[in-house]
Amino acid sequence: MTSEVVKSLARQVLTIAGSYLVAKGYVDAENAAALAGAVATIASVVWSVTASRKRAA
Repeated sequence: MTSEVVKSLARQVLTIAGSYLVAKGYVDAENAAALAGAVATIASVVWSVTASRKRAA
């Protein structure tokens, strides 16, 4: 899988998870968007570090 496919899939999963949490009343829409953004940011940092380590090895 290319990185673009993985990123797209991750965005869809975050959207579905956020929608579920809002529908169940666990969070409001603003917090769900903030949470999705935070998870996406952390995931991109982890992806970058992992890719950098593979290139260095």
